[in-house]
Amino acid sequence: MTTWKLRLALLALPVLTACAPQAYLLKHPDPSGLRVELSGPSAETLKLEDQRKGTERDFSSGTLPATLRTQEGPVDPPAFLAKALQAELASRGLPLQVQAGSGPAAIQLQTFRVLNHRSNGFSPFVTLTFLAADVDTPRGKERVVAFVRRGKVPVWSFDEVVEPTFNQPMSLAVKELASKIAAQRYGYKGTDAQVDALVKKLSATPRSAEAFLDVHALGTLHNPKAVPFLVGLLKDSDEYVRAAAMASLGVLKAQDQFGQLKSIYEGRDAQWADRAMALKAIGDLGSPEAKQYLAKELKHWEAKGSDKEAMWTAQVIRLFN
Repeated sequence: MTTWKLRLALLALPVLTACAPQAYLLKHPDPSGLRVELSGPSAETLKLEDQRKGTERDFSSGTLPATLRTQEGPVDPPAFLAKALQAELASRGLPLQVQAGSGPAAIQLQTFRVLNHRSNGFSPFVTLTFLAADVDTPRGKERVVAFVRRGKVPVWSFDEVVEPTFNQPMSLAVKELASKIAAQRYGYKGTDAQVDALVKKLSATPRSAEAFLDVHALGTLHNPKAVPFLVGLLKDSDEYVRAAAMASLGVLKAQDQFGQLKSIYEGRDAQWADRAMALKAIGDLGSPEAKQYLAKELKHWEAKGSDKEAMWTAQVIRLFN
């Protein structure tokens, strides 16, 4: 960074932080209620072990100081996640106990962090929520990943950004992770009727401003019946609907969409948010072709250095490592 750019950055920092609170109140996510009758264990306790290392232990970081708290006090990331996963799994038909602690664990937490960024006082306040864990399944240890990007321009106060940039992304990340644990460890799969109900709701006009939440829910049902409808949303005018459609196609492992996702990621005119979510969806496909592609892209972005796009894109890819 040149001297004049460094001076400008230092001058801008007080402006960016002047109106920002020192802490944000994080809510415990509301469970989805996407219940399915399962024959899985009813009394199993899942241990969640914190294996985060280095900077991965920085739960909240970025341009603005943003300590995350709940009504009970400062957030203990593993305990917060364990509580949220337990509630979400129960709402899907798996009344399991999830406990944070050491020792042999079915869930090994690798990444759980919220990165915030804001360029200037007129730009959106953006958060990137990263979540990754290794989960013991009947096929062995498997990586489960969630990534959510959200942005909001505060008009009157920073209180306006808490729900869309902290609470909603956290809720989506927890739901995705819980659904993957349910599907990969216990065979969870939503019914055709549940898919049809969400598709009908999303097809109604006018569509809700928070339609992206239902698009995301389609993926977490792990029912491939949703794939054709989701493909039709990849060019939606709502960026969050597009992102949720890509995320859901990845969760559903829609292998025939690799080329489409690759095209979005490589599109010169695409927003970074679209490109990042397409890349994350490719990672979720989990095929040898997808893994090879991620490895190639990681080398590319690591060679780029420390600019914002390179660092953020590499972080998305590393969720799968």
